[in-house]
Amino acid sequence: MKSDHLAKAFSEQFVLTIEDLKVILQTNSRMTIFRKLKQLSYQTSYSHCGKYYTLTTRAQYNKYGVWGYGDIFFSQYGTLKNTVLANIKNSTSGLTASELEEFIHTPVYNTVLDLFKTRQVNRMQIGREYVYLSLQEGKAQFTLRQKEVQSRHTSKDGTDEYLILFMSLLNEKQRRLFAGYESLKLGYGGDRKIAHKTGLNTKTVSQGRQELSSKNIDMGRVRKAGAGRPSIKKTKKS
Repeated sequence: MKSDHLAKAFSEQFVLTIEDLKVILQTNSRMTIFRKLKQLSYQTSYSHCGKYYTLTTRAQYNKYGVWGYGDIFFSQYGTLKNTVLANIKNSTSGLTASELEEFIHTPVYNTVLDLFKTRQVNRMQIGREYVYLSLQEGKAQFTLRQKEVQSRHTSKDGTDEYLILFMSLLNEKQRRLFAGYESLKLGYGGDRKIAHKTGLNTKTVSQGRQELSSKNIDMGRVRKAGAGRPSIKKTKKS
């Protein structure tokens, strides 16, 4: 039975592409392939433009409904849009795009913007970021988010205030690398936590962490080559 061959292939490789399935089932018919997949119950990746397939029984979803196999990600909610929407609804204090990307592992800016424009979620701005909120529980979510932000900036020992003051004494590259170092110490979720403490963008913290991990740092440059304003050369009038 070709279905048996397919089940065995998934047990050995976990994740397959449509081209892999054509070889296994010895057919070029997509209709035949999806009919066989349906018999086994399958999931399509929300990353890589839905290129990969796995069996539902293979996926081990985390609390966000996400399962990753290497850099390939699947969701119990199916599509990326449904995954983002479900997590916004289930969150206690809403989610920013950068917070969503921390556990969804793929860019979500266009997705959250589309959800907002089609009135499936609401959003409110705090600082430099939008917090995306449930239509039903958005008011309560935003109230809690405001309390969280206030708590971070009025800590009893003044830790955040002193940290921000210290960061202001560093140049752009030093701030990025220091934040990356602190994120590495925290491990999973460190980028988001350090971004909140320092006021830096999550992507900036992530960049600093990656630079440190690569151990290939050019301290002679503050920015990447080509970044910043062009130099102004004085010329003498002839």
